[in-house]
Amino acid sequence: MSFYENPLFFMPLIIGPMLLIIFAFVKKFPPRKINSLYGYRTNKSMKTQESWDFAQAHSTELMLRYSFIYTLTFVLGFVTTWLNEGAAVVLSLLIMIAALALPIIHTERELKARFGD
Repeated sequence: MSFYENPLFFMPLIIGPMLLIIFAFVKKFPPRKINSLYGYRTNKSMKTQESWDFAQAHSTELMLRYSFIYTLTFVLGFVTTWLNEGAAVVLSLLIMIAALALPIIHTERELKARFGD
């Protein structure tokens, strides 16, 4: 498998910039009021307007950072050409899930530290 056929190369190069665009949009136009349609919506973030405002700013910043890092993982496609395609897809998906889950975990911990349960 050549590097440009490697999911570890093309998935981050396609999905990463899309995530960056989405989170840049959310950063530029954050949801002002608590709602169930748009923004970072968890039980902790929706308890008060103060926790909502904090969660929107904090999570968006982390999502942008982790999306950028995820985009850079396309380099793995150059050095993992020896992997079979199935393993490369699984590894790429695991990296993407981590890039999306870690900001949520960090934001929830920070909400708990600042606002309690």
